[in-house]
Amino acid sequence: MTARTERAEASTVAPELDATSRVRRRAGWFGFAAVAGNLLGVAFLGKMPSAYRLARLDEWASAVRAQPASTIASALCFAGGLAALSSWALEFGQSTGTPRARKAGSLIAATALANAAGSLLPAAAALGAGHAHGLLRTSLTLDAFFNLGLGVGLLGIAADLRRPVTRRLLALAAGGASVPVAGQAVWDGAASVLYVAAPLWLTLIAVTSIDWLRSDASAGR
Repeated sequence: MTARTERAEASTVAPELDATSRVRRRAGWFGFAAVAGNLLGVAFLGKMPSAYRLARLDEWASAVRAQPASTIASALCFAGGLAALSSWALEFGQSTGTPRARKAGSLIAATALANAAGSLLPAAAALGAGHAHGLLRTSLTLDAFFNLGLGVGLLGIAADLRRPVTRRLLALAAGGASVPVAGQAVWDGAASVLYVAAPLWLTLIAVTSIDWLRSDASAGR
């Protein structure tokens, strides 16, 4: 191989690596936005324990009308966080490097975007648009659908994620805990599993995002 050929190959690989680095860096920041959006969304619902509880739908509808500002703020935070999570999920699947992992990442992304739209329905109810019970029930159903997609997607990625082992175990735990939360659409008790599942997948997103940003910073030195 001549020096000219080596330089030509290097010039071809460098832009590809740079593009990959940009995508991963952007996904890392989206990961942080996903975590922040979820935490803020929950915080704004601090005085609304009936939210996303099937057995307390009437109470939730009353709370939405009584606390419109908190409802709208929470809805916007959840929607933004879930939209950001979709970008993170695509890169998580892509970086794992297998067709199954990429499809699993796409599944998480698709259900996250659907739930982002559903998260805005309580805000619509707070503003008096449509039937409150119907809007809230649809939002709850889409949230359950997201948890199913998240759980199945994380399990699919974890199946092909060999290293680091700790991240694979975290993805398995988060995925396994998220699947039962999908039952919240028909059984109120399933929502309680979220107290276990949410910290796991939020931690996974944060750890992965930190690693991507650190790797990008190291590559730039």
